[in-house]
Amino acid sequence: MGDLRIKAQELLKIKQHEKEYEYIKDSLAQEKSIKEEKIKSMKNFTEKIQYQIDNFQENLLKSANRGEVLKIDVMRLDSENLVSWWDEREDNKNTNTYREYSPIKSGIVTFIDDINLDFLTDDIILDKKLQRLYDTICSNDIYPEWRVKKNENGKIELLYIEVNPLVSYKDKKDAIRREKEIKERALVVVNRNSKKNRAKIEQQSEQKNIKIIKKIRNFIFIFISVLYFTVAIFTILSRALGVINLPSSNSFVEVAWPYFLISDFSNVGELFILSIPLGVLVSIYFAYTRS
Repeated sequence: MGDLRIKAQELLKIKQHEKEYEYIKDSLAQEKSIKEEKIKSMKNFTEKIQYQIDNFQENLLKSANRGEVLKIDVMRLDSENLVSWWDEREDNKNTNTYREYSPIKSGIVTFIDDINLDFLTDDIILDKKLQRLYDTICSNDIYPEWRVKKNENGKIELLYIEVNPLVSYKDKKDAIRREKEIKERALVVVNRNSKKNRAKIEQQSEQKNIKIIKKIRNFIFIFISVLYFTVAIFTILSRALGVINLPSSNSFVEVAWPYFLISDFSNVGELFILSIPLGVLVSIYFAYTRS
């Protein structure tokens, strides 16, 4: 019986090692495949952008002659190998993700559908050739504007640069800088107002807490004061009117009733059966209305 267990144990270990080896082998093969595809994709992109650099002047004039702005494709975003919208971003098990070469920062690619393209700047560029193209456009005092093309379903399928000779690089940069300064000043004002409002709210809350504490303190003071006198008065009246017949050994009991109620409750307890409940009710009423 022991030999059978050892044989089964050895077979199981061998099969587990074979599975681990196959997994590592497949992972390395997949990693190599992804790397080769990225290199191929990068080569194609570099050649495409180099063509745009070499023929920039000719292409710009041709498009202007047709009454159009020059559009230069940067990368497609409807590929199976790139993630660009929410439903695909949620699929973390997509093994085809990022097989293609990305010339711009991955965060821009991933969230391109949530970004205000008007405020994209050249610091998103990672590829040197694309940077050269961008600099070539800027050197001719034309502002390169990032644009996206959407399909009929509203999903982004292409990122491109729009080269419009009517948009001056210098003027656009100045306009963006001014707009940024205005927003920053507005943000400062908002923050100041927010701090003032926060301080005002905190002050109001503090004053409210002080009022509540004061009201509670007044309530307790009035309640105890009125309770003492009302219980004493009701006790004196109840004995004087004969409501409670209790032999009086000490006429000071009604005045110093809190003391006697604690120290001699067995003898004087019946004396306060009516006066204490009535005193509590009267005291609550006065404390509530006066505090």
